[in-house]
Amino acid sequence: MYSLEDIFKQAEKDYHSKILSGRGFVSFLCYGFKVVKDLESGEINIIDMTNAGDFYAEITSDVYYTFQRLGWKKAIYVLYMNNCRLKLSRLESRINNALVNNESVKHIRKLKASREQILRNFNKVKIKLN
Repeated sequence: MYSLEDIFKQAEKDYHSKILSGRGFVSFLCYGFKVVKDLESGEINIIDMTNAGDFYAEITSDVYYTFQRLGWKKAIYVLYMNNCRLKLSRLESRINNALVNNESVKHIRKLKASREQILRNFNKVKIKLN
């Protein structure tokens, strides 16, 4: 099991993680997840930047457990793949609705192009995970 401090250090050493710093905090971002350390209190939080809509939300306790069990990089890959699966299922239903409602061919092509891009990203991460 990894502590939040261990996860933060792993994110710091990961060359794929992008550093974001500001007044009183340092954070690292990778595949839509951001680990943030408050410099005053030393508190560490992980934020999911992909599923919250207009506002970013702190991850749930289940996702924290995934990070603690797998570490930064492996958890990022597993959770990113789960997010891709959710996006793909939403896109499939949108494509089906567009076909049933006889929407424009251009709109259907855009949806299918989005699906292809998500599948490419999914496969890249799946290769990295293996």
